[in-house]
Amino acid sequence: MSDWFAVVDGARHPNLHGLVTQCSNRGPLFAEPVDKALVQHAPYLAALREDEPLLSTWRRHGLGQSWGVLIEATVDFDALQRHLRQFLRVSLPDGSIVVFRFYDPRVLRVFLPSAPPAQVAQMFEGIVQFVVEAEDGGQHAFRFRHGRLYDGERALH
Repeated sequence: MSDWFAVVDGARHPNLHGLVTQCSNRGPLFAEPVDKALVQHAPYLAALREDEPLLSTWRRHGLGQSWGVLIEATVDFDALQRHLRQFLRVSLPDGSIVVFRFYDPRVLRVFLPSAPPAQVAQMFEGIVQFVVEAEDGGQHAFRFRHGRLYDGERALH
């Protein structure tokens, strides 16, 4: 059995944080406590139910706006939140640590097809698929499953 979640980038629109706080199960991806200056702009994980205002608003106004990514997962909310937090910081070749914005569809749709297989396997632990809007402004979506990338029903590789 699996459930649907959204990783929402609060920095993409001023109303996103308010929509996330209306979700019945949500929490920041950054470790708590989140700096007060970042609360409204931080990435959040939210469990999705069909009756959530976040989902209906995303469908009406968020497509093509890079609001975040959708995840189908077999793990519960807390396990998924812990899992995703480990990808927030990455080390560059020069040793500097930076935030990895995997929750930005413009980043994830490039990263997953090009990442080393071991990194992809690690990212998919407990995750069935990532759904990421395509470059065409949200009219299409990529469905990334471990080992496969689909655009609708057409296999891309």
